[in-house]
Amino acid sequence: MKLGSYQNQTNNLPSISKERYESIFKIYDVDSIDSNYRFYNILNKVTIPNDIDENLLGTISLNVKIPWTILSYRLYKTQFLWWLIFLLNKPKNIFYADSGIEYKYILPQNIGTVLDTIENQLN
Repeated sequence: MKLGSYQNQTNNLPSISKERYESIFKIYDVDSIDSNYRFYNILNKVTIPNDIDENLLGTISLNVKIPWTILSYRLYKTQFLWWLIFLLNKPKNIFYADSGIEYKYILPQNIGTVLDTIENQLN
């Protein structure tokens, strides 16, 4: 097994946006007799501190339950930041944002700063 690197640092793989959850995982190569296999180290994880600056946050309450990806699209115009909303709220429902619950989210103008901070912590 070779030392891991992030997808954007790996030859022969497409670049991905740092908005994508996969971007936090290193990829490892495993050489075998017939092929070369790659896998993500899914043990890496991101946590959002409980004392995050409230000025970075907004709140939203839903009147219907929707998938996290749809909520991400409504807030950020991309489905790929679902994980950030999910980690910020630590919900019980892993598939849907339930109705009647107030959810915190990073304000769109602060997303770049937060993603840069996460990226810097991982390197």
